[in-house]
Amino acid sequence: MNTRKLMRWPLAILLAIAVTAQAQVQQAFSVSAKYAIIDLSGGSNASKYPVSYTSDPPDLDFNTCRTKELWLRLVPAGTFMMGSPADELGRQRNEDQRRVTLTQPFYIGVFPVTQRQYELVMGTNPSQHKHDNSGVPVERVSYDMIRGSGLGARWPASNGVDATSFLGRLRSKTGLPVDLPTEAQWEYACRAGTATALNSGKNLTSATQCPNMAEVGRYLHNHGDGKGGHGGGTTDVGAYQPNAWGLYDMHGNVLEWCLDWFVESLGTAPATDPKGASSGSRRAMRGGGSDNDVDASRCRSAMRASYLNSNALHHNVGFRIVILPKPGQVKPALAMGGELGAAEEKLAETCAEFKAIWDVYKASAEKINDELQPKFDAVLQQYRKSLETLKGTAQSRGDLPKTKTIVAEIERFGEMNTLPSAPDEETISEIKTLQANTIRPFTTLEKDKLSRMTALTKRYGLALEQLLSDLTKAGKLDDATAVSEARERAKRLVE
Repeated sequence: MNTRKLMRWPLAILLAIAVTAQAQVQQAFSVSAKYAIIDLSGGSNASKYPVSYTSDPPDLDFNTCRTKELWLRLVPAGTFMMGSPADELGRQRNEDQRRVTLTQPFYIGVFPVTQRQYELVMGTNPSQHKHDNSGVPVERVSYDMIRGSGLGARWPASNGVDATSFLGRLRSKTGLPVDLPTEAQWEYACRAGTATALNSGKNLTSATQCPNMAEVGRYLHNHGDGKGGHGGGTTDVGAYQPNAWGLYDMHGNVLEWCLDWFVESLGTAPATDPKGASSGSRRAMRGGGSDNDVDASRCRSAMRASYLNSNALHHNVGFRIVILPKPGQVKPALAMGGELGAAEEKLAETCAEFKAIWDVYKASAEKINDELQPKFDAVLQQYRKSLETLKGTAQSRGDLPKTKTIVAEIERFGEMNTLPSAPDEETISEIKTLQANTIRPFTTLEKDKLSRMTALTKRYGLALEQLLSDLTKAGKLDDATAVSEARERAKRLVE
């Protein structure tokens, strides 16, 4: 339950809220079609990339899904054990297990981004081992090339990206907040409900050469298995067995960048929507790859890696993308936001009527936030003080186990500054009672904020409908078209 301030929502999302009932709004993201498809066929000079949705998986018999289209799969919210158990073959010291809850669903790439897809967005293919069909993963892409070295280097303080980066171009041409996955999102998507070393539900039989690993991805010991092969050992995405959510190449092929700063230990305390450390020297990578030193143990679901600076290039490092919920929004339907898109910015500059409506909306939204934020902060402060009181009581009684449990919750709360989504069934009764009593007023505040923001955006949407009519009557067709296109994008998001 985050308490970050409300941010500006793009016109499409505001209209989505305005033209649907509140119940539909709350479900818009969570019940969307299983797959999102970004059409890149217009190339790097296209003004926008159309986005469509379907419940049908990609047809691997045609290369389009690997080249001209970016396919993403919807992954549900949920809780999982991140890291590896102590007896997992090939386990590393930095794979401590902790329970992680992801409160919002997200779309994640069905495949790593391929050479042709990267080229269609950026106009160039930086890969060391280029291939004609370009359905192989792009490599020699740095973190900075993907997100940028300016705004893009500020995660987790900011989720901004540089306009000229791969994600900057993709955001501007789709209106969607595409990004890299966090480590938690990557492992959660990779596992797809499994707790084994591999997402097939199987463990390794050997840390080096393993037939179970050979089923799910390209790695050092199956370069000659007849499933294709190119320089550096990579092969076409989708050549091996997918996981239960239809995601390919999570094991092997290329090592994949994640958002987070890499730290040696993620700790064992439960976490909700973790973003990783606030600073560091290298970014995290996952997936293992297929280079000449990548044995089976280095491709496990829990395997964590980091050996490159953010501007470094390597012939076995690529990435896949996600569509993330907007930071600070607790409802999935409000999770597709970002700054105003290009069409809305143009409209804001050229249409005085729209600008006036936008300013009223923004001021009202900030007023609502300023009124409720201190109440959120007060609830969190009360929870913090109560935890400290519980700790003192347990210490005075000499109850060491209870004291350790309370201290663990204090540390989790101090790091995340968020309440748990529900009372922890595994912890002591005093904390469970405290959590339940704190969550109730917090939830009431959140519902109040959502209700008031929904009512505000509904009025805003009605005003925009009137503006569209007025612009059309006045012959301002360019501005009217921009409003109409944004409205249609919003409708597609909630269909």
